[in-house]
Amino acid sequence: MTRDPLLTIRELSGLDELAAAEQIQRDVWGQDTIPEGRELLLAIQHNGGLVAGSFDGSRLTSLLFAFPTRDPAIQHSHRLAVLPECRGQGLGTALKWFQREWCLQRGITTVQWTVDPLRMPNAEINARLIGATTNRYLPDYYGAMQGIDAGLPSDRFLMDWRLGDPRVAALARGIPPDPGFPGVPYANPSLDGQPAAFDCDEDCLLVRIPADFITLAASGREIAAAWRAQTRRIFQHYFARGYAVAGFTRSGGPAYLLERTSL
Repeated sequence: MTRDPLLTIRELSGLDELAAAEQIQRDVWGQDTIPEGRELLLAIQHNGGLVAGSFDGSRLTSLLFAFPTRDPAIQHSHRLAVLPECRGQGLGTALKWFQREWCLQRGITTVQWTVDPLRMPNAEINARLIGATTNRYLPDYYGAMQGIDAGLPSDRFLMDWRLGDPRVAALARGIPPDPGFPGVPYANPSLDGQPAAFDCDEDCLLVRIPADFITLAASGREIAAAWRAQTRRIFQHYFARGYAVAGFTRSGGPAYLLERTSL
């Protein structure tokens, strides 16, 4: 995949860079968040984990932290952070492709991570740009949280990124992702910011999410809570019926593609 020649992505080295990794977590998730400390990052890095980031000169501008699991073929990716002023440059996606190459070199074939299903930038990277999938929904997984996650249930998808999957390999080679899914019905067709759902029995369907859930949660807590409750019900309902997230689009408004399939 073509890379920006000015973009440096590598593993972090030394306590100064690991201290910068602590700070970038506060900058992204809020100063009251509890970051993964430099000592923990160092210990896990020395025992098979991945602590990597992008650099502008010596400045750390993004961070990825992942660690081994009980299955040697599966890595758990715990943190991915991009400084607010550096977003929109493809750093998150570039970090994930760096992670894929790093894992494949070490015999790791699957990466898993949790992600808020209502955050559109993460959805676009995970489900559209790199080909991760899921059929697992974890309600209020982390309990009450601080920073930008405060005040709402901490629902999460558990994503599965199968590194050798043909779709993932094609995206890694630079083949463009699907721009949209014309003709596929919506499970929640409302466009007015108020979620409204109906039951659908198609093999494929779309589930709308807010365009900016963080801003919505900060300015309209009741509507944000309604989106959380409604999409929780939709995803749990369709996952239990054999559907899985198989894509994402912003065409016509941000929405996940669900397909009736078996992961």
